Amino acid sequence: AKAHGLTEEDLGGEYEVFLKFQQALEENTTVGEYKEFIYRIFPVIAYASEYVDDSYFFQRVSSLSITKDELEDSINGQYNSENNLYLKTSLFENDPDRLPDVLFHELMHFLDYNINGVKTCVYIDENGKHLSPAEVAYFTDEEMDKLIACPESLIVTEPGAEIYTAKFLTGAPYAYKDGVTFLSCIEYIMGEEYMKKLFFSWDTDALFEELFMEAGYTHQEYMKASRTLNNLARSDLYSFPEDAASPEDLLIDLYTHYKGGNWKEDKKFLSFLKNFNGIGLEGWRRSKNAEFIGGIVYQTWEQFEKLEKLFTDDIPETLDLDHPYPTLFMRDGEMLFGSMATVADPAGGEKYRAYVTYEWDFENDIRTGYTIQRIDGYVEKYF
Repeated sequence: AKAHGLTEEDLGGEYEVFLKFQQALEENTTVGEYKEFIYRIFPVIAYASEYVDDSYFFQRVSSLSITKDELEDSINGQYNSENNLYLKTSLFENDPDRLPDVLFHELMHFLDYNINGVKTCVYIDENGKHLSPAEVAYFTDEEMDKLIACPESLIVTEPGAEIYTAKFLTGAPYAYKDGVTFLSCIEYIMGEEYMKKLFFSWDTDALFEELFMEAGYTHQEYMKASRTLNNLARSDLYSFPEDAASPEDLLIDLYTHYKGGNWKEDKKFLSFLKNFNGIGLEGWRRSKNAEFIGGIVYQTWEQFEKLEKLFTDDIPETLDLDHPYPTLFMRDGEMLFGSMATVADPAGGEKYRAYVTYEWDFENDIRTGYTIQRIDGYVEKYF
């Protein structure tokens, strides 16, 4: 493990799992020069070891392929169910600093779809049991009518991969900002173990629907929420629904049911609602709580300039943040802000690309610390 840059902490005590992973990866002949980088996902595997399906996962490690490809303009990486992972060819020349986070993100999709067995669509029966398509293949029409067919929860798939990239590699979410904020708020409400189960289990779609059903939603109400959240996660794949729900209200409903108390007084929760709405955006106006939310979101450039200074003032380095309002995410139970940035060294003025992570006092809305992680070391070592 040490030869591959992994520490005792990275192994998480999962020595047998590592040996199986190592054997499967070394047997792989189709990941090419990316094999060493793939070892960097083992801490995630150790973290989610209770969800590892030995009989399925390791043979998928052995058969994973990674190749360069001319992907669509808006797509930098792609993983598919045939166990093929593609990296956009132009990244290597035009934007090599994105390679570490893009590849790690796609490898999180690989884990999501394989670690717990085959990830499929899910049905919920009258007793709450989760059934795969194979288990209902011979059901009669009458039996099928009694099942709940859970819609795709893309809000977990895409933002989830970005969240675990931030947790274990970058400390700075880059893509799917609104989705990351929404899903991270659910982690704040439900806890880290719930998020782990939600992302790494084969039956994610059922777990996510049950989260809302237990909070009082009917299947039809959840379908409306699902259409809205799929658009929030991937507006390029899902059009904005005519009957769009308010994401703010969805979070407020979950908070009220699972945490209780007055959400209006929880500064951390309100920070998610503000981060979700960005600067000068007006999606919050659909909320039944619009009057309150309108009073906390940033609606003017004057407010934005004041906010921006919180992330850049009194720091020796000069920071040009990719997201001037960095994205909120959870790591080890702590709420953090993160953004990629171009950093100018205070000594010689050298500029370099980096991941910037901020620690925050949300009660007083002030920065309490920050870390800067250079990207060029990853690029030079692995790409």
